[in-house]
Amino acid sequence: MAEVVQSHVEDMLPEIYELKQHGVLSAAEAKSVIRTRTDFEYKMRRRISMKSDFLRFIEYELKLEKIKQARILKFGINDVSEGVRYKSLQRIHFIFQKCLRKYKNDVPLWIRYIKFCKQANSSRSLGLAFVEALKHNPGSVELWIMSAKNEMEGNKNVSAARAIFLQGLKFNKSSIKLWTEYFRLEVLHVEKLKKRQMILSACDKQSSELSCDFLSFKTAKIVFLNALSNIQLDSKVLQDFVDVLQNVESKEDLIQFLFETAMKNNPGNPSLWIMLAFYVLSTDKDKACNILFTGIKIFPSLEFLTEVIQFAISHKTYFDDVQAFISKILLDNLNVKVSGPESVIKLGTILESVSVLGVFSNLMDTALKQYPTCKALWLYKVQNLSEEPIEDLKSALDVMPTDIDIWHMYLQLLAMNDISSCKEKWHDIMKNGFAEPLLSSYIEFIYSTEGLAKAREAFETMKNWHSVSEEAMKLMLEYECAEPYNVTAVCKMYDALLCQFNSLENWTSYITFCKHNCPQATAAVMWKCKNHFTEAEISSMGIDNAL
Repeated sequence: MAEVVQSHVEDMLPEIYELKQHGVLSAAEAKSVIRTRTDFEYKMRRRISMKSDFLRFIEYELKLEKIKQARILKFGINDVSEGVRYKSLQRIHFIFQKCLRKYKNDVPLWIRYIKFCKQANSSRSLGLAFVEALKHNPGSVELWIMSAKNEMEGNKNVSAARAIFLQGLKFNKSSIKLWTEYFRLEVLHVEKLKKRQMILSACDKQSSELSCDFLSFKTAKIVFLNALSNIQLDSKVLQDFVDVLQNVESKEDLIQFLFETAMKNNPGNPSLWIMLAFYVLSTDKDKACNILFTGIKIFPSLEFLTEVIQFAISHKTYFDDVQAFISKILLDNLNVKVSGPESVIKLGTILESVSVLGVFSNLMDTALKQYPTCKALWLYKVQNLSEEPIEDLKSALDVMPTDIDIWHMYLQLLAMNDISSCKEKWHDIMKNGFAEPLLSSYIEFIYSTEGLAKAREAFETMKNWHSVSEEAMKLMLEYECAEPYNVTAVCKMYDALLCQFNSLENWTSYITFCKHNCPQATAAVMWKCKNHFTEAEISSMGIDNAL
């Protein structure tokens, strides 16, 4: 190994000497370069060499080459020999190649070497690099695309680029990106030939005749058809192909071909209809509307209807009256298939932004026939669509007679319209076992309409009918503590609360009340509290501080 390293060091001495003679490198810098290169040579040739050693050597040589070229330009040196001028580039190629022989399957490393070859204008090395890289990594789509682009853009060889794509597709038939780039190649090739014909015609010069089929993108169409036989088509894949035509002139026929072929190949994808409408909308609004109406007839589902309405709202500047367009869609599809109540509510939320909820109420009625026990649909209708919310809530209660939320909303609205009827309804409903969660609301209603005395009576009655919740007891306690309050009644309420809900929080509240309103009872209440909790628990709540 030492002999090989020594040989390489001796080979670089003429280059170093000439650079030193021209003042590009100082004596100290020349020694440093020789020492550094020797160290890297040994690292490259040790038994267990590391990729990082090669990469650091490459970085060092690139920086050294940059400094050398800058100094040659700065000092205006013109008599540097060609060998010295390009020796560093040859050395970088050598290091890259040696590293790649060891790491043949490192695609990022191959890409890095290819980019270096392009920067150094090393066309021969670039071609060999592509051949070796693809031989060892045929599954790398990026390498195939880079190689084809190099032939197309660098060597202006469309036939070679086409051959590379075809070879790459043998190994990567299901690669969407590779098919898309191959499609791009054929489209851009035809576009360039068309522009060339126009320029020659303007200059009264003859050009080679091209067939009409070729100029109408026949090869690109064939590529697309072959792609469909190897990849799974969806709206995203189609979008990738259509995006290729973004800056292409006379693309309408090709876009129409793409959509027609895609719809035949994938007839069950409704999103394709919206995509087609989008590309037609800017040039022919009526045609776009007809496409959407046809799509709805083929896919009569609420989900697709929602997509169409979202599309119309997003592109409302193209419509004379987007509200009229959406209303027509809804009126024509009142019996559309509803897959779930969530989709109905989602559509309603969208329609709120364009104020078309009036027509939507008919669709909501259709949905409620399909899902009569869906509480979310009833609540949405009452809150956003209903002209007679009380009657609608009655209808909801006919199918869901024990739903607490529906009863709560019904009784709230009834209280605002007819207090006497509301009192009767409250009294009737509270006799039922399922009404226990409404107890707090019932006490609140009685207190607000008839006062504390009636609320006490109702509370005592409810205790015989239901298990009273802590929330209801605390609410009643709050009413008892309202000014002016009866200390005895409050203490009695606290005792009832603690009898069922024996928590430190409730004891703290009771002791604090006694401290401020009946100090003589505080010690007795505190003694009772200590019978239920330890000193540590009482201290943690700060009950002692309440005394």
